[in-house]
Amino acid sequence: MGSIGASDAINVIIVGGGIGGASCAIACARQGMNVTLLDQAVELLPIGDSIGFGSNSSKLFKRWGLYEDMWAVSSRADNTIMRNWDGEIITEDRHLATAEAKYGYRGLLGHRGNYHRILVDHAVRNGVQLRLGQKIERYDASKPSVFLPSGEELVADVVIAADGVKSPGRTAVLGFEDAPIHSGYAVWRAYGTTDIFQGDPLVQEFLEKDCVNLWIGPDLHGFVTTVRGGSEINAVLTHKDVANIDEGWQFPGDRQEILETIRDWDPAFVRVWEKIQNIVDWKLVYRPCLDRWVSDSGLVAVLGDAAHPFLPTSTQGASQAVEDAATIALCLAKAGKHQVPLALQAYFEFRYNHVKAAQQIGITQRDKWHNLHDKTSKKMVKDLDTSKGVLDSYTLWGHDAEKVVVDGWDTVSEQLRVELAAR
Repeated sequence: MGSIGASDAINVIIVGGGIGGASCAIACARQGMNVTLLDQAVELLPIGDSIGFGSNSSKLFKRWGLYEDMWAVSSRADNTIMRNWDGEIITEDRHLATAEAKYGYRGLLGHRGNYHRILVDHAVRNGVQLRLGQKIERYDASKPSVFLPSGEELVADVVIAADGVKSPGRTAVLGFEDAPIHSGYAVWRAYGTTDIFQGDPLVQEFLEKDCVNLWIGPDLHGFVTTVRGGSEINAVLTHKDVANIDEGWQFPGDRQEILETIRDWDPAFVRVWEKIQNIVDWKLVYRPCLDRWVSDSGLVAVLGDAAHPFLPTSTQGASQAVEDAATIALCLAKAGKHQVPLALQAYFEFRYNHVKAAQQIGITQRDKWHNLHDKTSKKMVKDLDTSKGVLDSYTLWGHDAEKVVVDGWDTVSEQLRVELAAR
């Protein structure tokens, strides 16, 4: 058995080295805590495709000293072009260009692998101990501790489970396994270089500079984005799906099935799917926002997808995990080493209602886009209000998770002290 630190600083174990876990490691280390970040991967590979961060999370990256590194690998697109399924432009949304003036910080769009590498590197640079190849065997929420495959037990002052939708840490919090739900939808996803499209007039406009394009149709919506001067391309297409998630969540994508699904769509969008490589069919797993994020002991909490998985249409899953991370770190810093239960319960109080409402945006956004058209004729039969932009989640871009804690700590912590004392 071992402790991860011997000083008076708070000793933190974070399980899961993804976007949320790495962000939490950075935020806690910047508050002077001793942090150990565990991940079951033997090597952190640049997996995934494009991912976006709204201004609500990019402002945190700016404060933490990461923003410039992330901006260096981000899209320079200034607008999002929304198109009908046949290619007709519905609107051009300028939020990407105007976000800095409106919210103080520009959003970020790029490859998940590049961002993840930057986050992990900054975590290590801030003194975080990174241990790879560590699949957690079990949690002991009472100490709290985690047991590694070697039999080693790591004990800390607080354990944060940032281990995703399949989170074993959630069982330590809830006391039972909370099975995920298939959302009824899946996403065909692909990412690669644009070499194979060079000289093709149908897609030339996507290659000239970074761009973001969105197509909407009956029961379908898709994106094509390019980054790094149009040299890398990402394509996604959300579609209805009835797969059994017990068999797995990710499958090789069937190109012919995709092309049949969009056979009479915009020829440019079709051409992308005719040529793009590395297609996967990702089943969208969902569960409502958990109403408990903290163990009975008050020493283990869940973060990000482990507590509240977001659908891609929210464009906020990663950003909300980063906000969770910022909130946890600040609550722990304010409560101190001997009041971890107060800190974690305050984290839940600060985040729960906000996240629950934000999570719902992914559902309402998808349903809005998917139900504008007559299913038979494909004619648009409902009005679409784009006066505030194409994404409903823009309403979240002005949020400041750290400011919420700073402004509300005295009131929330005092109320919780009374409640915890009465238990």
